[in-house]
Amino acid sequence: MTAAFSQDVINEVRDRVDIVDIIGGQVRLKKRGRNYVGLCPFHSEKTPSFTVSPDKQMFYCFGCGVGGNVFTFLMKQNGLSFPEAVKTLAARAGIDLVDVEEAPAQRQQREFKERLYQLGAIAASFYCRILTGHRAAAPAREYIRRRGLKDESVRGFQLGYAPGRGEVLVKYLLSKGYSWQEIEQAGLSSSTRGDRFRNRLMFPIKDRRSRVIGFGGRVLGDGQPKYLNSPETVLFNKSKVLFGLHLALPGIRRQKQAILVEGYLDMITAWQYGLDNVVATLGTSLTREQAQELSRYAKEVIIAYDADTAGAAATLRGLDILAAAGLQVRVAQLPQGQDPDEFLTAEGPAAFKQLISSSQGLIEFHLHQALLEHDVNTPRGKQAVIALMLPQIKKVKNSVEREIYIRLLSRQTGISETAILNDLRRIDTKQDMVEKTRNTRTSHRT
Repeated sequence: MTAAFSQDVINEVRDRVDIVDIIGGQVRLKKRGRNYVGLCPFHSEKTPSFTVSPDKQMFYCFGCGVGGNVFTFLMKQNGLSFPEAVKTLAARAGIDLVDVEEAPAQRQQREFKERLYQLGAIAASFYCRILTGHRAAAPAREYIRRRGLKDESVRGFQLGYAPGRGEVLVKYLLSKGYSWQEIEQAGLSSSTRGDRFRNRLMFPIKDRRSRVIGFGGRVLGDGQPKYLNSPETVLFNKSKVLFGLHLALPGIRRQKQAILVEGYLDMITAWQYGLDNVVATLGTSLTREQAQELSRYAKEVIIAYDADTAGAAATLRGLDILAAAGLQVRVAQLPQGQDPDEFLTAEGPAAFKQLISSSQGLIEFHLHQALLEHDVNTPRGKQAVIALMLPQIKKVKNSVEREIYIRLLSRQTGISETAILNDLRRIDTKQDMVEKTRNTRTSHRT
């Protein structure tokens, strides 16, 4: 028996851990280029020939020929069986396991999902062929040209085109042996409209294992909505997915940092310019599920949203969500009126990297936004800025950091550090009293 877990569970455990962290806990590793090297734990050697690849999540010893994945390492190094290795890594990743054989209902659900994965892959290939070889896709090809996307990017992200009329995709999928119900359950059709996506540039959305789980489509012309995502399916939930994570994951793991952008084209353009740790939300505000996903692979997230009002509001929401997930957060301040795609095209990757390196911390960005909204040359404006900033500063646990931010707020508003500190203490006292009252009521109920 290979394992008492389904393949989906095994894949989930493997995806949630970093092989460099696991092996690095037992073997002294040194970074060499994109990989890590060390003395092989499986044979005696004086010159390091043991290599760990964070990109491939594999290890290999050029001296003794032993290699494999993170499960293989634990089995050989610690003498574990495969199920024991899965359990050990699942506990480390915070995944609850049920050590039972796959039930018939679970097998049926897994097989259904596999069929939808295959259907998605066929649909993505179909849209690609239409984009590259159909006369009706000329406007899509022109749009791609105007946005500066290279052929390798178009191929790498499997961009495609959904024709504007009829049931072209539905009929094609039916000819491949899929039922209308399966096509609808994959989010590619509706019972009343035929093809769900029409006259749109298509972006396949993939999971961490590069499987197509949904699509995003940008309308070509004046139609609405401008961007349309797949509906929620058994494979796809946009609040849990980050576009491009399947490509960015090695870079995020290697750098322990993720750059978060808003749009498909922002992410693709960044990738095209060699930035390999960029992911995008799917046209919606960042969610707690997405933040938790990033926290599994990164220690720091840099938000690089548009500099318009909506982008600033989304950034403020995202800051708090990411911080609540235990991530360090910074904000890259793009020039007004530009998104990352436009900035990269105009200024190049070096300028974007400089923008990233000079990004602001959470408190600094909150203060920056408060100063934009309120005039600190007036008493009311000073009060408003301080009222907005005190709850943010209160979240800072380190006393030295707190003092730095109090000093910064004092300098920006002209209010003394003593007055700001007194107000902060009053907030602390008030919240302590509220917490004490709540605890007293709870103890009385019990």
